Amino acid sequence: MAKPNEVDISRLSRYFAIEANNEFWTLSEQSATDAEKQRVLVTAFSSLYHWTKVGTQENIQLANLAVARALALNETEISLTYARESFDFFDGTGADWIQAFTNAVLSHALQVNKQLEQAEEFYNKALKIQAELTEGDRKVFDATFCHIPNPLHIPDPQ
Repeated sequence: MAKPNEVDISRLSRYFAIEANNEFWTLSEQSATDAEKQRVLVTAFSSLYHWTKVGTQENIQLANLAVARALALNETEISLTYARESFDFFDGTGADWIQAFTNAVLSHALQVNKQLEQAEEFYNKALKIQAELTEGDRKVFDATFCHIPNPLHIPDPQ
């Protein structure tokens, strides 16, 4: 097999970034077994890896959002680092559906980190934005949002 040139590598990286991203979102829209949670992590990090090679800053931050979601799903505290980075990048500038996702995922990451008061604030922001989404965007958002715990239903650890 011949060594691929830079154009082929870029094209393949973009292809794998998109494929991993799509698989991640499909998996994140389901209740997950432990094995599926591992798969969610693998696909999210794969997407991030490839987008850092060929993507725009927006692609990279959306991949960071996916990583944050995957880590939160696996109840890993570092999810907050990725969620904040993506939230800070898009805060007030991204499309409504992006605003909904960044608030929802940040809420979940805050819950994992036992910061329930802040988690509730961002969850409520996600709900407010959800109500303003177009029907199509809302359907996509709701497929994931229904799997993000409502912080009001989580016992306070204190």
